Amino acid sequence: MREFVRNPALRGLVEQFGGTWPGGELPEVLATLVEFSAVWDRRQGASRLDIQDGGGFDSERAMVAVEQLGLCDHALPAEAHYDWVFVLGGLAAGCRRRTEHLSRLLTEAHIETGGICLLGSFRDLREAEFAVAAEFAPNATTEVDLLLELATREFPSERAWTIELDGDRASAPRLAQLHARRTGHPEMHVFAARSSQPEQRVANTADTYQQAASVLAFPPKARLLVVTTHLYATYQHFDAVRVLGLPHELCVETIGAPPKVGGRIWSTAVYLQEVRSTLLAGLRLVTAVESGRPGR
Repeated sequence: MREFVRNPALRGLVEQFGGTWPGGELPEVLATLVEFSAVWDRRQGASRLDIQDGGGFDSERAMVAVEQLGLCDHALPAEAHYDWVFVLGGLAAGCRRRTEHLSRLLTEAHIETGGICLLGSFRDLREAEFAVAAEFAPNATTEVDLLLELATREFPSERAWTIELDGDRASAPRLAQLHARRTGHPEMHVFAARSSQPEQRVANTADTYQQAASVLAFPPKARLLVVTTHLYATYQHFDAVRVLGLPHELCVETIGAPPKVGGRIWSTAVYLQEVRSTLLAGLRLVTAVESGRPGR
């Protein structure tokens, strides 16, 4: 986190958008930067699909800073073996991109693992997602439907899934959770998490981490690989360290699927949104370390 904040590109980005670099210790600097980063918040609590690029700023200059901050980076996993691999859910294209990326890593013998978990929720698919979903999960209506179909397709087995459902996914999807498991090597799990704030939102990444941790047995110093999309990797890594790494003493590594996988081109506004997400996650992590508890 200190490395991210001390990167001159972040200061340059703040100054480009009219801000002044704050003084103080790391928690105070982060809190001020989070407040300032509202200037990059195009979501306003809505879906990432609703982000509009807008204008009024030098997009090329901003993207240079974003690249220097590492939000465009991707790399192969650093290790050859992981005790667990978590694939994060999300929008339909992201679910597919991440799962297929892991499948390639395993097929091409870059890594091996004893267990794979796909993490999501009962979030209803948006209209814009159905065209993508139709290519691999035509009957899917929720995020976890996509993940279960992808797990079955990308990691085939003759063994059947055992599915446990708690709650009513139709009438109260934010309060419902699902755990699908399949024995074998690697053992497979698909989770749909219950929201920790159902009045405000569907389950977020931290909620899915919490659900998986409540079910899985992590050996001491277990190695965990988290697979996401490149521009989300930094903030989701900070959340993984906070929710999983610290309380369970895990060695956490997070990688992003390469930008060209899936063919999507992200706007500068989307990348700036994820700079804000990284600052928010960094503040949560630092606060957790100082308070001695992971939080959500």
